[in-house]
Amino acid sequence: MNSLKTLINPVKILTFALSFIIFCFSISVPNAFAALRIAQVARITGGELSVNVNAPSLPAKTVIRSAKLYLDDGETGTINKIQITGSNGIEFGCQDIKVKNGINLIKACGGPAVLETGGTLNYVAQGSGFGPEPDTDLVVVLSDDF
Repeated sequence: MNSLKTLINPVKILTFALSFIIFCFSISVPNAFAALRIAQVARITGGELSVNVNAPSLPAKTVIRSAKLYLDDGETGTINKIQITGSNGIEFGCQDIKVKNGINLIKACGGPAVLETGGTLNYVAQGSGFGPEPDTDLVVVLSDDF
């Protein structure tokens, strides 16, 4: 009987550890089948968002089908302008979108962003009216999957 008890305790610990690893993995990777997943953090200061970033282009033509925003619960605001410009001109643009936690900007703006190869990409985003916390972070997760 003692040997059975000594075997059950490690099994319980192993089961708990495996469950914990599976749970954490599923939370940190919402879609394991997405070929592309880019997360960016932008600072909201005084209820305002202002981003102007140059980045190298992607190695192949890429269709961004999901751009989900993550804010603190209850936090809202307006994205006044989003514009991605590449070597072929404006590749994606959108304006005056009310946002909250979990919104998909691609869906809200009416379609995927097609990012061509070559040159650099310039990403501009402006937002206002964020609150109730005027100083917080906004996380954007770009993916080529829905």
